[in-house]
Amino acid sequence: ATPSASRDLELGATGDDVAALQAFLIAHGYAIPAGTTGYFGPQTRAALAAYQKAHGIAPSVGYYGPITRASIAGQ
Repeated sequence: ATPSASRDLELGATGDDVAALQAFLIAHGYAIPAGTTGYFGPQTRAALAAYQKAHGIAPSVGYYGPITRASIAGQ
């Protein structure tokens, strides 16, 4: 399943859309040691940045915006 967040997500965000993003990242091999918490913390940012780097999204800073959302929707 792919996350369906319609809002941009960044450090400090919380909610079901954050949990869905975390579940997607974990399922695709990007480690979030805390697991699916629904809190966008440093571990989620690092995992998202690694996804972005692997998929040629620049800058790879761990911000979930339109470019990353489109990339994940295409998975």
